[in-house]
Amino acid sequence: MRVKRSNAEIIGDILEVIDRGYNKTSSLMKNANLSFTLTKKYINMMISNGLIEEVDGEYKITEKGRRLLENLRRIRSLETELVTLLNSINEDLFNG
Repeated sequence: MRVKRSNAEIIGDILEVIDRGYNKTSSLMKNANLSFTLTKKYINMMISNGLIEEVDGEYKITEKGRRLLENLRRIRSLETELVTLLNSINEDLFNG
């Protein structure tokens, strides 16, 4: 069973995809695993919030979007570290 992504996760995925150079709608759909409807919804919301901009038919991350992307990357890194620590604690408590 697949866990539904949060809005922040989807926005982070779109920013990551654009940051990797996939900056057209079809590339975003494929690489962020979104339908056309959801892709357009998030793109429009992200443009209106100043996270991305459209330049010559391609999406670019704004400075505000870049800051958000860096914060989301930090959160993902901390989540990974937290899971590792929790697994270590469980190992120590139940197998040690």
